[in-house]
Parts: sequence; structure tokens; C-alpha cells
Amino acid sequence: MNLALPAMFFLGYAIGMFPTAWLLRKLTSKQDLRTEGSGNIGARNLTEVSGNKWLGIVAFLIDALKGVAAIYIAQLIHGDWFAAKAWVGVGAVYGHNYNALLGFKGGRGLATATGIGFATTPIFVMTWGLMYLMGYFVIRRDVHVGAMTATIATAVLAYSIPEKVVRDTMVVVCYEGFQARLFIFALVFPIFLKHVAPIREVIARASTETDD
Repeated sequence: MNLALPAMFFLGYAIGMFPTAWLLRKLTSKQDLRTEGSGNIGARNLTEVSGNKWLGIVAFLIDALKGVAAIYIAQLIHGDWFAAKAWVGVGAVYGHNYNALLGFKGGRGLATATGIGFATTPIFVMTWGLMYLMGYFVIRRDVHVGAMTATIATAVLAYSIPEKVVRDTMVVVCYEGFQARLFIFALVFPIFLKHVAPIREVIARASTETDD
């Protein structure tokens, strides 16, 4: 393996570690977001515990910009080499989700992955959004159900449509459709992991409701 690729992953990880929501909460209230609400260090938990939707929007946008910045830096360093962009992008999501500076706590990766997606594969960001709405309104009106539905559906779609379609809908140079597919799967995997626990809670609540 080219040693440049692990280096790009750790560069992305370092970019992803910028704790936007945690810092905003510290600056505005001196509270530690890790001990509030869900303990999630992301825009949604920040919005809920602060009661300020604009603060959450700012956190989301900055976290999305982390993803865009990671891809842009990879372009500056390695030009059109797609593998470098893929590794730095996936690294940024892991850095956001499992922040070593905050005891490996973090967000759920949606904002950072959104930025990465718009900088590389915008059609799959839109696909994720549509699948989220279907999961939320058709399966259960719960944000975690919507997110998990969209995450799984996006990964399945990336592997089921022709490679040429995947490659040709990207906004960065990618000569191998398989690389693009693998990148999308790797990008959504940490998001999937972060939604497993919330989905278990949803199932537990649904079971209780049924018993009642």
C-alpha cells in the first residue's frame, strides 16, 4: 500500500477532530456537551440542549466545511488522485465521530459526510436525503430511523447501479467505478455504526408501546 494513503487518512482524521459543537457549547454556556442530552457532539444535540436552532445550524455548516476542506486539501497535495480524496474523506468522518481529543466521543458524521459528499458525489447526498424522508415518513417518524434507512439504502444503491453511472455522476476525477463504490460504502459505514445504539432504543420503545 502506498504510505501516502494512511497519511491522508490521519490528515483527514485530524481535520475531523475539530469539535465544532463542543466548542460552541463551551463558548456560549461553559457546559460540556458530552455530559448533556444524548452526549453526542454534533449539531442536533447542540440544538436540543441549547434551545438555539441557529447555533445548531452554524455547527452543521462548519462540520460540513470540514469535509469540503479535507477533499480540497487532498486535491492540493495529490491532484486528481482519487484514492487520496477517498482516504482523507473517510478519515475526516472517523475523526468527527471518534474524537481522540474528547475521549473518542463525537458526532454521528452526517454533517461532515455531507460536505465530503457534495465535494465528490453530490448525487448520493441527494439520494441520502430522499431515503431519509422515506424512512422518516413511511417507516417511523424518528430522525434515527430516517438516518439509518438512508444510510443503508445509499450503500445498497451505490453497489447496485452500474459502475459507469457512479463514476460519471462524481464531480471529481475517478477512473474506476469500483473505487467510487467502495468510497461511498466506507463513508457511510461510520455513520451506520453511530446509529446502531439509537435504533436499538427506538426498537425498545416500540416494543414497550406494543406491550402497552
